[in-house]
Amino acid sequence: MMDFSSNITTVNVYKYRWIILLIFCFYSSINFVQYLQYSIISNITIKYYDVEYIFVDLTGVLFMFAFILISLPANQLIEKYNLRNTALLSSGLTTLGNLIKLLSVSPDRFYVVLIGQALCAIAQVFMTCIPSKLASTWFGPDEVSTACAIAIFGTNIGVAIGCFMSSSLVRNSDNLDEIGDDFMTLHIINSSITVASFIAVLLFFRARPPLPPSQSQVAIIHAEKPSTLSIIKKMIKNRDYILLVIVIGSSSGLNLSVGILFNGLYLNYFPGFEVEVGIIAAITVITGGCIGSVIFGYVLDKWHHFKLTTFFIVFFSAVTFSFEIVSMEEKAQLATYFTVPLFGFFIGSSLLVGYEFATELMYPIPEAASCAVLNIFIYIFSLAFTLIVGALYDSIGYTTTNIIIVVVLALSSLIVYFIRPNLRRREANMNK
Repeated sequence: MMDFSSNITTVNVYKYRWIILLIFCFYSSINFVQYLQYSIISNITIKYYDVEYIFVDLTGVLFMFAFILISLPANQLIEKYNLRNTALLSSGLTTLGNLIKLLSVSPDRFYVVLIGQALCAIAQVFMTCIPSKLASTWFGPDEVSTACAIAIFGTNIGVAIGCFMSSSLVRNSDNLDEIGDDFMTLHIINSSITVASFIAVLLFFRARPPLPPSQSQVAIIHAEKPSTLSIIKKMIKNRDYILLVIVIGSSSGLNLSVGILFNGLYLNYFPGFEVEVGIIAAITVITGGCIGSVIFGYVLDKWHHFKLTTFFIVFFSAVTFSFEIVSMEEKAQLATYFTVPLFGFFIGSSLLVGYEFATELMYPIPEAASCAVLNIFIYIFSLAFTLIVGALYDSIGYTTTNIIIVVVLALSSLIVYFIRPNLRRREANMNK
């Protein structure tokens, strides 16, 4: 058992923590609006910019590449320069990316789209590492999972808004000028909100509270900051963390890849329903990444059954994706408004549970580090699944490929059995 008695000191939880959390949700949501902004209307984007389908997918894949390449350096910057400086950097890059995309509204300027997306992708690396770090830095031990869930709520509501805005504002017209006007309207709205979010971060966001909110934070503050190499060595030696990375990497990775490919998947069964694609995608993100994450975050804070909750979420992701397949194969379009969001409710919540479980297993390793490495593998899995699933859809068809996805999710849920729930952060907080 770990001994934390030498680190016991005064702790306090401040009301201002909710302001910090609200600002993070605000500025991160507008960044995540950009993620599926083009791929959710891929057929319209292809028509306007006259590019291949793979280049439209690249607007989302850029976010995966960025995280894989720079997440570890970003984690070091978060630990070295604190949450406030990280927030200023990431919200500033998002603002710059959106302003650049104002210049992309011309059929020959798809390269400008990619530049703007790349800057937003780099900014998102920092935001994706922050939720668990922010929750642990500002919130008490009995609310940290709920706070992390709310932070993830902000990022996911951004994805939902992006899906809805793109499909609602950009019409599938034969007149390219009309499509261009719609894209300009979309970018003006995005840029205006992004500037407002940057101002909010600049004026009101703080690095940390005067006193830590929990004993686990006391121990981290007093501890010497580990190097990236030492962190990686500890992760490699932690069998339970490795298994969790496989489980959450495969499930969340599939979720991201299905999101990027959802336009083609849905229109294969229901041609001509581009607006419905955006609406259903938005509802799915809200039910999973928002509602589901908050519910399961509360469950973790209340009962602390991390292993059981992880198994439950991944297993029922496989079950509910089966329902989604049946509704599409039977051409029951009305049913997809229920089955697709139901799948999202479970698989969209896997990210929150993965963050919190990883933090527990790797404590006292800083939260941003354990979540950053987890996210690297989520994006590696997502990138691989996007390429593989897209190729399988073209080669063996949608039905067989979707069945393979169910099998992968079911196998991932079985791996959870071998994870030992060694809750180190909770142990530190209980040892008062």
